[in-house]
Amino acid sequence: ISFLAIVLQHALASFIYLPASSASNALVSAFLLLLIRFAVPMFVFITGLVLFYNHSDGELDYPQMLKRRFSQVFIPYFVWTLFYFVWISLISGAGANSETALLARLARLIVSGEGYYHLWFMVMILQFYLVFPLFRYVVRRGRHWAIAVLGASCLLYFAYLWGYHHLVPGLYERASLPLFKTLLDYRDRIFLSWFFYFILGGFAGLYIDRLRSILRRFQSVNWVVNIAAFAVIFHQMAQTLTTTPEGLYAINYQLTLPLSYLMMVYLISSVLTFYHLSLTWLPRHQWIRRLLRAFGQCSFGCYFAHPFVLHYTDAFTRANFGGLNTIVQIMITFVACAGLTLLLSYGLSRMRTPVGDLFVGRVPGARRKAMPAPTHPPVAPPLDV
Repeated sequence: ISFLAIVLQHALASFIYLPASSASNALVSAFLLLLIRFAVPMFVFITGLVLFYNHSDGELDYPQMLKRRFSQVFIPYFVWTLFYFVWISLISGAGANSETALLARLARLIVSGEGYYHLWFMVMILQFYLVFPLFRYVVRRGRHWAIAVLGASCLLYFAYLWGYHHLVPGLYERASLPLFKTLLDYRDRIFLSWFFYFILGGFAGLYIDRLRSILRRFQSVNWVVNIAAFAVIFHQMAQTLTTTPEGLYAINYQLTLPLSYLMMVYLISSVLTFYHLSLTWLPRHQWIRRLLRAFGQCSFGCYFAHPFVLHYTDAFTRANFGGLNTIVQIMITFVACAGLTLLLSYGLSRMRTPVGDLFVGRVPGARRKAMPAPTHPPVAPPLDV
């Protein structure tokens, strides 16, 4: 579900940052964008859940864990960064640089996650793997005071967001160290900006049955919180609807960016809501469950590949369906991109050479028996577009 939300978000992005032809198109786009903003927090939540569930007891073999993440996560990230670097150079016609300058630029792209617009997430998620022992220590120590620790973590996260918006601008102006200024520039992809969703997932991994029981009892309350937060944010967006001199319509979509107080409430509620739906609604619809399972098994490769596919499906839609309503064009682009990306990722996973692993990692169930595939934790796409 989260991967499809990311694809829809990026399909929307190619249209919504241009003024809409009608107020209804602008409002529907805003509605859809807000609805699917849960994707990145959900992936961080799932990453925490899987890591804590798999490493909740016993001693943590940290070097072995890092070794697995390096081969299953970092190597594909490196390969796709290189792929997008070459692809962008080809389509932009950029001239060749010296070998030293080329390597320096590539190294900067790998460290910053700027190889393409979606790769920033990998930089953030890799940080969680590096600091996992610290989070594991905190969560395991607080497992008997789960509500208190979660409450304290939520308050700390709220305080962090306050500093993110109110302290950082002043610090940036006074900062003299280039490295410190760089960290402030890239603070949206520092793990601290997402740590609460990881801790929430960690407690869910430790108390997965208890969490499900709590959600069954209190989901009606969570629905109220979710709908109320959605309504307030959507109302704020609708209030920004303006008409351009050309008679087109524009909305401030920046109100849906996740690192704000109200969006924090909405996203936490959304993460728990969609997790609850995956436990209650999804099992009753087997064909949807099978379809989502196919995307889930290939989500790692799909995440890396989907912007490449989207570039061409978007161009195809505009060339062949440009006369249709904008929302219809977005849906055509979304469906085509999601389907073709799944086929591409599945095809790479079926390759009988190590090349497939370099691009998509190991996909469970997609290999011949001689090449068993260990499961890797879900890894997610980006939010800022």
